[in-house]
Amino acid sequence: MKAAVKGEAEARSGNGRGTRIQSVARASKVLLWVADQPHGASAKEVAAAHGLALPTAYHLLNTLADQGMLAKDTQGRYILGRSAAILAEAHLRGKSVPETMLNALRDLVRRTDETAYLADWGENDIRVLASVEGRQMVRVAEVGSGVYKNGHARANGKVLLAWAPPEIREAYLRAHPIVPVTKATITTRKKLDRELELVRDRGYAYDEEEFAAGVSCVAAPVLQNGHVIASLGVVAPTDRFQENREQLTATILDVAGSLEADFPAAGDSAA
Repeated sequence: MKAAVKGEAEARSGNGRGTRIQSVARASKVLLWVADQPHGASAKEVAAAHGLALPTAYHLLNTLADQGMLAKDTQGRYILGRSAAILAEAHLRGKSVPETMLNALRDLVRRTDETAYLADWGENDIRVLASVEGRQMVRVAEVGSGVYKNGHARANGKVLLAWAPPEIREAYLRAHPIVPVTKATITTRKKLDRELELVRDRGYAYDEEEFAAGVSCVAAPVLQNGHVIASLGVVAPTDRFQENREQLTATILDVAGSLEADFPAAGDSAA
């Protein structure tokens, strides 16, 4: 029994992350991979994508189905089950912030001396999850946490809208009309669509006095398997932002990229 348990677990690493159970890691990766397939997946497809023997893929998929994490559609393909939906709904309702994300905010402040904040999609809206105040003598107003208004005019909002599924983006913009907030705000859908395309192409977004006069921001996505799970932003008075634009942009891309590296790709198979 002890030998079997030992065989399931990876060795305790020196990085302080502790023991990992390979079977749990494999099941999680398969679940995430299936979630990313628009039409579900067959056992053969899962086996091929993850380098598994077909019987192993069947055992894994059927176990996930027994737990409600997966289900079969009318064609016998595996799709997400109700238990997966419960997890998603709980995440959208929740407001707790993983320590890795908080550490990223603190790292941004340490490296830039400016205020940093984290946003994601909540149950019905964009929300600010956390912020860490900068150490500069001249600071912008505290970002705080809660509902994130006028996403079309803000850097983190642009990032989340740029990578959102079309139906989510459309629902948000129907509920939140593209209204002028300052003289610099984008106020037409055509211009906003072009701006969001630019954000996707270059991998970051700017808000240069579009939400508040005298305040500018840069934001970058935290990606997992090509999906944005959050957005990191750094905000500063415009004069200081313009002076340090390149450094602020490079820093936030570096920190967001380091967070992405913490998430294994769903297609990676466990050893």
